[in-house]
Amino acid sequence: MPELPEVESVARALAPALARRRFGEVRVLSPSAVSRSPESLHRLSGRAIERIGRRAKYLIVVLSGDWSLAIHLRMTGWLGIREGLAPPEDLKHVRVLMELVGSGWQPPGWLVFRDIRRFGRLWCGPRNRIVALPEMSRLGPEPLEISESDFVARLRERRGRLKSLLLNQRFLAGLGNIYVDEVLHDAGLHPLREASRLSVSSAKRLHASIRDVLRRAIRAGGTTRRDYFRPDGSPGWFKRALKAYGRENELCRSCGVGIVRRIVVGQRGTWFCPKCQRL
Repeated sequence: MPELPEVESVARALAPALARRRFGEVRVLSPSAVSRSPESLHRLSGRAIERIGRRAKYLIVVLSGDWSLAIHLRMTGWLGIREGLAPPEDLKHVRVLMELVGSGWQPPGWLVFRDIRRFGRLWCGPRNRIVALPEMSRLGPEPLEISESDFVARLRERRGRLKSLLLNQRFLAGLGNIYVDEVLHDAGLHPLREASRLSVSSAKRLHASIRDVLRRAIRAGGTTRRDYFRPDGSPGWFKRALKAYGRENELCRSCGVGIVRRIVVGQRGTWFCPKCQRL
């Protein structure tokens, strides 16, 4: 599932192309993709796109009239633009088509939501109804925005293993399996460490690692292992920089001595170096 760096990369890639455009015709080819949307996606027609951003793992398109469009890519969702007056001819796995009407020099086009496994979702409506959705209202603070002091305080108040806690979207929103493993490796912390027992210096180091790993992953366009691709179809290149995730039985790239191990924590595969990340 795309995590914070992948979703941020998609938002940044689409932002210039969506600027100063408005939605025209909307075609919902798979009703399940828009289930539980506060309003029909057809009501997007005529609304101007003010900007596109991100909240946790969700894309947020801010629209005129105090409306928003929220998109969750889930496992295999892809969002991109196909230029041209006519909609794309290849509709394989396409769930939603949204016409883009340009202004001035901008050509017409279509915002395409494609999803092989049909897990992705789109919701639209007044902004206050979007932020009130259960998926959105329960999210914790943003990893790149929370201060060091607030992070340390929240961490020391919570019981549980570091791996499970960092995956908890109510604790911190946007991290997933790949980046939790990479962050813990970068900070030299074992995934089974008890969060509330971390020293202040270790908690500060973890906060710094979260920010550093996420920023580097965003610059690389995210991590493509199988299903994630950017709007132009190119992969994210952070896979080349992975030091823990998916590297079972390989030599540790940090210490050059340890062999990366895989364990299961909270039903999630977890990779770490027993030399760098002692329990």
